[in-house]
Amino acid sequence: MDWLFPSYLIALVAVPVAIALYVWSAFKRRDAMRRFGNHEIVKQLSQSISPRLRRWKSAFAVIGLALIAASIAGPRFGTKLREFKREGVDLVIALDVSQSMLAEDVLPNRLTRAKYEIGKLLENLEGDRVGLVLFAGDAFVQCPLTLDYSAVRLFLDIADPSQIPTPGTDFSAALNKTVQVFTGAAEKEEGAVAHTRALLIVSDGENFAPVDEALDAAEKAGLIIFATGVGESDGVPVPVYQRGRQVGFKKDKDGNTVVTKLEEDRLKELAENGGYFQITRQSSSLGEMAEALKRLDRQAFDAEIFEEYEEKYQWPLALGILLLLFEFLFPDRLMGRVHRPGAYANAEGEAETSAPWSPSENGSGGSGVEAATPASDGVQGS
Repeated sequence: MDWLFPSYLIALVAVPVAIALYVWSAFKRRDAMRRFGNHEIVKQLSQSISPRLRRWKSAFAVIGLALIAASIAGPRFGTKLREFKREGVDLVIALDVSQSMLAEDVLPNRLTRAKYEIGKLLENLEGDRVGLVLFAGDAFVQCPLTLDYSAVRLFLDIADPSQIPTPGTDFSAALNKTVQVFTGAAEKEEGAVAHTRALLIVSDGENFAPVDEALDAAEKAGLIIFATGVGESDGVPVPVYQRGRQVGFKKDKDGNTVVTKLEEDRLKELAENGGYFQITRQSSSLGEMAEALKRLDRQAFDAEIFEEYEEKYQWPLALGILLLLFEFLFPDRLMGRVHRPGAYANAEGEAETSAPWSPSENGSGGSGVEAATPASDGVQGS
């Protein structure tokens, strides 16, 4: 036997409280009967009320309350074997952490907003394995493929431009590193069924390196590429931070302020076989990525067999409600006529003294009318 919510067993405290209230009310009734009048007379007048039936009613109420309190805790009896299968795709999220992702055309900045939207996406995934790759001028695996989304969120939260010292944005580095992630996972699962492979690139689209060779390698590896553009098409300066404080804006070698803007065309070219989403100042379509993944071919990752308790809360709950209903309908008075010693004798005596034909002291009827006699019907003598 096990309990689904063992902490809810505290509700059983209501049982001794109910017993104490019933005992207290019994003492109060007894005390009230003593103060009402002569104990023997009061006892005869209340013979139809059965103390035994009252005790049964109290027992029904207390047991019903105990059963309902126990059902709240979720009792579970017996076990059964269940097989749980996970089906999904392998998804690698490649997040751009270059300096341009600190631009504030999307509040609070592109990178923070992108991490927030990716976190919302993870909440809607079901059974997909997820990995995380960070890239700028270079790329590295932040989190390998896993079903533990909380671990992905943890690594996602600490993603920062300082983790990659190589400046710039290189899509080919992200693509090549993603292929390595899938290749490494396939080697570890030798003989297993190949899973659908998807890549989501989240970036502002600014790229400073050729990507043709990397795209060919990704195509050979069977990657379905999705892309998400972060930012606005209007140019904004790139802030520069030192020790967590903004000290100015990024400048080129000529001393001019560097302006960054969303480059959608490059991202759409990457996502020709997948889909393109966008995160702007006022909206985000990245949530549609979860539905797009569900439309892909999904394979089973593994199957787990485990023992599961069977829920039995409904039985004590139903029995408890039935007992409370029975207590409400159960009478506490004896059915039929109750004999009270002396009751019939007193009734007969009252009938004799109050009969209208009984003679009074002066020979008249009880109603004051003179009684008729046989002599009154005859003729008086002369």
